Amino acid sequence: MMSKKYYLMILFIISCSIHTIAQTDFYYYKGNKIPLFVNKNKVCITIPKGSEKASERILANVNILDTIKDETFETFIITQSDFEKLSSMDSWRDDAKSVILTSSYYTKNNKEVFSSPYLNIQLHKEQDIDLLTLYAEKYKLRIVGNGPFSSLMPLWYSLAITQNSKKSPLECANELFESGDFAASVPDLCSKNLTYSNDPFFNQQWGLYNINNPGIDINVSSAWNLATGKNIKIAILDRGVELGHKDLSDNIDSISYDTETGTSQIIYGDHGTHCAGIAAAIKDNKTQIAGVAPEATIVSISNKEYSYQNAIKLADGITLACNHGVDVISCSLGTYEHPALESAISNALSEGRHGKGCVFVFAAGNEGNNYVSYPANCNDTILAVGAIDNTGDRASFSNYGTKLDLVAPGVHILSTILNDTINYKDGTSMACPHVAGVAALILQRNSELTVSQVNDIICSNAKRITSNNYNFEIKPYGLWNNEYGYGLVDAYKSVYFTPENVYIQNDTITGSRVISGEYIYIGKDVTNNKPYGNVVLGQGNITLQGRSVKIKNSTTVPLGTTLTIE
Repeated sequence: MMSKKYYLMILFIISCSIHTIAQTDFYYYKGNKIPLFVNKNKVCITIPKGSEKASERILANVNILDTIKDETFETFIITQSDFEKLSSMDSWRDDAKSVILTSSYYTKNNKEVFSSPYLNIQLHKEQDIDLLTLYAEKYKLRIVGNGPFSSLMPLWYSLAITQNSKKSPLECANELFESGDFAASVPDLCSKNLTYSNDPFFNQQWGLYNINNPGIDINVSSAWNLATGKNIKIAILDRGVELGHKDLSDNIDSISYDTETGTSQIIYGDHGTHCAGIAAAIKDNKTQIAGVAPEATIVSISNKEYSYQNAIKLADGITLACNHGVDVISCSLGTYEHPALESAISNALSEGRHGKGCVFVFAAGNEGNNYVSYPANCNDTILAVGAIDNTGDRASFSNYGTKLDLVAPGVHILSTILNDTINYKDGTSMACPHVAGVAALILQRNSELTVSQVNDIICSNAKRITSNNYNFEIKPYGLWNNEYGYGLVDAYKSVYFTPENVYIQNDTITGSRVISGEYIYIGKDVTNNKPYGNVVLGQGNITLQGRSVKIKNSTTVPLGTTLTIE
């Protein structure tokens, strides 16, 4: 049996080997060597389809900086220190057999690129496909094909590395070019700047994408591949939202409300508009910024800063939101203890979303005290959110203490304000809508989750900021700290670990079919916002595999159908 000391030595050599080639890496472009400079601080781990357990272990144990995925591979970009942490775990002994390790690079223009598991080959002539097949067998590569390029570039082929490949995609690409048998051979280098947003000020939204301190952000760009908040309503219970704002208007609900007058919303300053932009500003419209849930619907409920009976008016706003079918309530306002307000919150938590409960996200407060402010502290099912700066430190003004659930970006946050403009603000008020946006992403992926399940997903997948040395306690959702709660909200991990629903309606299912999902809903009037219609199961052998399978009375199962539910 291999000794532990010898095993760790091998792992050390493997981890170091990724970086020993640093300054000599290159690829060919028009016959010239283009230098690549290894980023020694990052490692790319690619997981082939079918190795989901390895993905789950990686996600559970380290912070993911970036993610690239398609139907075949999923690549996680992590820090070198996190890679060393993985390498020291017993589970890595098995995971290392299925993963593919590649590097992060800087180009000569200091642009960061990631080496993917693919390379692209250009044939001299169509008949060279047989030659390409021989090289693929030699290097243990898989020919993906030329489907994406077939019409305009019929001589270009895409190949993928396999677990049996002895060399990296970069080495394979270079050696195939050096053979002289191909017109071109280049590795696939992914530029992360292309995967985020075309909004001009996105790179200044450090809370979504932290250029200077990688990993100290909410990791939302990868989450957008899975969900954008579509069909989910976020109530911004604040000072009112500029409904016609050019970066918000397409996401604004037709109904708004003012707790002071009982009519449509009134604007009492730009605070509410700023919070709304953080949660759900439109993405990829080449305008200003992007929100965490860029396709969510904003419901504005305005509340005056100084007012008689303010607590009961807040209760009125919460009740309106609940009755209007709001999914998430984001509130950065504080007031004094009041039973009517607590009753409204309790009712929305139990009766909202058809009994599944509205998700409540409240700001922890800005006094820098060792306690969370009211009303964020009045009910344990509320998510109380503190603020951090762009280095990962708790903001000096951010309240903390036993009722704190997690933290989010809250210092120098760029978002929308009045008169179609944008500006920076500080506060736990800014941290709060970051978390509300993540809740909307989760609910788009699975609208049947209860409020407690959403809270569980958000808190248990928050990332601990390893640059801070602080003590942990064990709480219901995992390790918890007095100043950071369960950690920094992680949009990607939260959405990734959200069980996805399967909805079937207005359809006929025939033949031998296996339908799998965490929750399966079949029949007319299931809640996925598709056109309603009846479902016919048959003729054939149909298997439904899920934790929960619900078949509406509108579903027809004709004679001759074999229906199995697992």
